[in-house]
Amino acid sequence: MKGWLIGLGVLCLLLGGYAQSVEWSRLYVQSSARGFLPQVAATDSQGSLIVAGRYLRTSGHYSVALFKYSPTGDLLWATNFGANGQSDYAEAIAVAPDDSIYLAITRANTDSTAYVQKYSSAGTLLWSQAISLSAYDVIRQLIARSDGGVEALLAYGNGGIGYARLIYDSAGNQLAAHAFPQPATWMAHRFPVGMLPIDSVSTLLIVTDLEMGDVLQLQTHTRLQILNSAGVLVGETSLPMRVARLARASDGTFYLLGDYWNTSAQQMRLRVVRVDSDLQVQGQWEIGTADGDSIPDVLVVNGTRWLASGSVEGASASGTAVEVRSQEGTLLTSQALTGAYRPLAGVGVPGAFALLVGARQSSPEAWKPQIYWYRTDGQPMGVLNLPPLSAIDEQPELLVPSPDGALYAIATVNRESDNMACAGIWRVRGLPTLSGRVILESFVGDPSTHVAQFTLTDGSQTDSVSVPLGANGEYALTTLLTGNLQVRAYVPGWLGKRQTLTLTGSATADWSLINGDANHDNQIDDADLLMVLFSFGQSGANPADLNGDGTVDDADLLIVLFNFGTIGD
Repeated sequence: MKGWLIGLGVLCLLLGGYAQSVEWSRLYVQSSARGFLPQVAATDSQGSLIVAGRYLRTSGHYSVALFKYSPTGDLLWATNFGANGQSDYAEAIAVAPDDSIYLAITRANTDSTAYVQKYSSAGTLLWSQAISLSAYDVIRQLIARSDGGVEALLAYGNGGIGYARLIYDSAGNQLAAHAFPQPATWMAHRFPVGMLPIDSVSTLLIVTDLEMGDVLQLQTHTRLQILNSAGVLVGETSLPMRVARLARASDGTFYLLGDYWNTSAQQMRLRVVRVDSDLQVQGQWEIGTADGDSIPDVLVVNGTRWLASGSVEGASASGTAVEVRSQEGTLLTSQALTGAYRPLAGVGVPGAFALLVGARQSSPEAWKPQIYWYRTDGQPMGVLNLPPLSAIDEQPELLVPSPDGALYAIATVNRESDNMACAGIWRVRGLPTLSGRVILESFVGDPSTHVAQFTLTDGSQTDSVSVPLGANGEYALTTLLTGNLQVRAYVPGWLGKRQTLTLTGSATADWSLINGDANHDNQIDDADLLMVLFSFGQSGANPADLNGDGTVDDADLLIVLFNFGTIGD
């Protein structure tokens, strides 16, 4: 398969330095049950983890369990919801500004009924509203509102599928029901994928459609719709792809990951489309690393950079494809992991992407969770193998960020003693960060036109990072290395400088770099003096223009003479 390789060599370079990053792990076992399967999770403002999932009762039906762990790993409370003769499933979760919890549940037997429930931060059920618009009612997504209420995106129908947006206040009163029944077409099918707020009055809805103009299509299309607060569609467009993942960027644009039928390859391939708040397409890109039949699995936007990942089945190999790109679609990195890999979830953290991947190990044969780290500039940072809670299957499911920078990874773990499914939880410490200012001595130009090169080492491992400087020389970087580090800062034209720093969480360090290294060899000598003399009087971009005023003159000559003989670290 073209472009495929085992991309573990670079990624594993920093594994050892980050091996102690798991603060704690827990195995949640549901009492009086035949197994628990985690389905949804979220964090509150305190960094506590809330997980909901289904567990198999001895009667053979499922009920829902909801529980909460503190940031230090204490089980704060657990509760459940269910009824005899019925099966319940957790579908979506959202946390309100006051840390109360909204949970969406499907109750199924011969048909299905949806429930929106609200729990206090202490786990007390405050209210539960049943939704039964048809024989089939399933909530696809919940969004907590700033006023304490909640919005629910519902799929419903009878012999077909339509959708609705429902709005509830914090007391459980339904404020609005904007319904779009199943269409009176041949397929009668429009399935809601998700929704994202555009502003305080408008919401973007993503809906897949097998037909366009009542005509069955060769491939699924996706409708993008803008719904205002009154429930009126005020904008709509269509994309020739099946959107599966959606995310909003910091500039207010939206990214959509999906698959489409590639007629020349006769395969499903991956595509990312960027649209603005008026649904105008700003760009679209094929995920070329996914060279084979592909499944869209993960889309993460971090600022204006984005990561897309999918599972790929090719003629000669299968595995996982990962690409990191800029806002303009410039490919920053691509990774192809061949073998039994499956991307499950991803999040953005300051300066980096985290991708949760399931890896099928061969001895013993079992699924195990890994976290792959990429900087937002695309540079692979390393891989974290989560410490095992069982010798057999640990199938990763969810990855949830905490407000304090930590991550929670959640997996379905089969307990060794009886092979019973439980929830495995790992709290992963946030990436160490280093920030501060790089002071470019004797420079009157704009520091933001320069890139600082940092090298961090703990004696056995080295991490190299290039960071564009801010207008006042500000910088910030993330790394997987911790502890006592030797850190070197270097900007071409200035001498490198080294400091010994202790990095466990967030640390700050400023750097004052000596000017005068015109030829960039980390020392100021005759070669630099000659460069200035031979360029004397010239204007425009020139490495001999040491002070950045646009002209090589006496000021630059004085910089070299004043620092002559100095050697950088």
